[in-house]
Amino acid sequence: MDLKGVIADQLGHFSPYDIPEVLFVLLTSALFGYVAAVFGAREQGEEARRMALWAGVAALATALVRSQLPIAVLMLAIAVLVGKRASSARDDGLFFSVLVIGVGCGSGATVVVGSAMIPFLLIMRWALKPGRDK
Repeated sequence: MDLKGVIADQLGHFSPYDIPEVLFVLLTSALFGYVAAVFGAREQGEEARRMALWAGVAALATALVRSQLPIAVLMLAIAVLVGKRASSARDDGLFFSVLVIGVGCGSGATVVVGSAMIPFLLIMRWALKPGRDK
């Protein structure tokens, strides 16, 4: 098998044309989550950024599970796992994010997850930056 074949196998159920759509929904959902937190719930600072992160990770998880029942069941299982933990909200968001990344890569969509990681890491760094603006 050649390199193109290996990369094609890691697209999962996506086509190369779906990758820009995944990036678009990831960024817009984070923006919409932030807008909803700031203008709807009147949150500020760290909490508003966390809500943007949760919106982004939900969009990434949804993009990965579209029309794939086994992956949807895995996402449900990891959501329950995150909910059962007794830790801080910061840890829960990070833990859920890395589990979504793991499920995406494990499902054979490594190229899509890798592409989505570029804007997602920027969202995560922005949302989870150490702040004093509580």
